[in-house]
Amino acid sequence: MAIPRIAELSTDQLADFRQEAAEQFQRCEQLLIELEHAPDDGERLRDLFRQVHTLKGNLGIVGLGALIPLPQALEDVLDRLRQMQLDFDSLLGDILLLSLDHLKELLEHAFSGAPARLDDTQIDTLSQALSALSSAPAERQATMRRTLLEQLAPDTRLIAPTPTDDSPARELIERHGLEPDADLLFFLELMQASERRSHYWQGRGLRQLDLALTINSLGNSPEDPRQLAAAVCLHDLGMAFLPLTMLHKQSQLNPEELEQMQAHPGVASNLLGHMPCWSDAAEIVLQHQEHADGSGYPKGLKESDTRPGALILNIVDTFDARTHERAHQTLSKRPLLRAILEINGLAGSQFSAHWVEVFNRSLRQHPQLTQR
Repeated sequence: MAIPRIAELSTDQLADFRQEAAEQFQRCEQLLIELEHAPDDGERLRDLFRQVHTLKGNLGIVGLGALIPLPQALEDVLDRLRQMQLDFDSLLGDILLLSLDHLKELLEHAFSGAPARLDDTQIDTLSQALSALSSAPAERQATMRRTLLEQLAPDTRLIAPTPTDDSPARELIERHGLEPDADLLFFLELMQASERRSHYWQGRGLRQLDLALTINSLGNSPEDPRQLAAAVCLHDLGMAFLPLTMLHKQSQLNPEELEQMQAHPGVASNLLGHMPCWSDAAEIVLQHQEHADGSGYPKGLKESDTRPGALILNIVDTFDARTHERAHQTLSKRPLLRAILEINGLAGSQFSAHWVEVFNRSLRQHPQLTQR
C-alpha cells in the first residue's frame, strides 16, 4: 500500500506520538484479555473506548487520516458494547485484538516502511465489516463474528491429523539431538496411541515436544532433554483413561469429574516411577500442573519448588490448548496473537516469568513452531 503522508512535525513530536501509541495498543490488548474474564465490566469497556478514541484523534494530528476509518469502525463496535446493544464474547474479543494488531502494523508501515499485510482496499473492507458487525441483528452476530475472525486469522481452521507412522516423531527427536532408543520410541508410541483416543488430541504431542525441547535448549537445558521428552510424551496419558463423555464435555466439570481430571498427572508419574532411569521424567509429569504462584495441583508447589521441565511443560500444554481445537471452545483454533498475549499475561502467576520470556524468544527465533 502507499505510505500515508506524515505531517510536518518535529522529530520529538513524532517520537512522542509513537511512544503514546505503543502504550495505547498495549493497554488495549490488556483490556481485551481482561474483558474475556469480565465481559460486563463497564469501566474496562469505557477505558478501551477512550484508548481507541484518543488513538484515532492522534492519527489526524500526525497526518495519518487515511487510517482513521479502522479505529472509527472499532469505536462503532465498542460504543454498541458500552450501550449494552452487543454482547462481548471471545470471538469478538479476538476480532478486536486482531484488528488493533493490523492498525499497529499499518502505523509502523507509515513511519518506517515496514511490510503491512493490508492494502488500502483491504483496510476499507475490514472497516466496513466491523461497522456492519456493530449494527447487525443478534441472530446474525454469531455467523458474522465467526466469518470475520476466520478472515482475519485463517489459521483458525482445523489442521490435518498427524500421520500414524513414526517417521515424523523419529525425525523430530533426532533433530533435537536425541537418540531414538527403545524407551523413547515406546513413549512416542504411547503418546500417539493416546492421541487416537480423542480427535481433539491428534498431532498435539509432536507440537508440544518440539516447542518444549526448543524452550529447554534456549534456556540452557536445565532439564536432560531425554527426561523432558519422556515427560512430554506421557504427561497426559492418565487423561486417555477417562471417559470420553468427560473429555468431550462442553460444560463445566462437576466436582467429582474435576477430581478425576486432576488425578491424571499421578497416573503416568507412577508408571514412569517403575522404570529405571526415568525418575526425573516422573517428577516433571507429576508437577506439570503446578503454578508459579502455588495455585496449581496436585501439591500446590511454588516456582522455586517445581522442576524447570514442569514449568516449561505447563506453558507448552496451555499454549497448545489455546491454539488448537478443544471440546469446550467454540472455535477449532484460537488466533496465535491472543494465545501469546494470554501466556504473557499470566507470567508470574500461573507461569514462570523466566520461562515465559524464553517461550517468547523461542517463537521469535523459530516461527515454524507455530505453523503446525
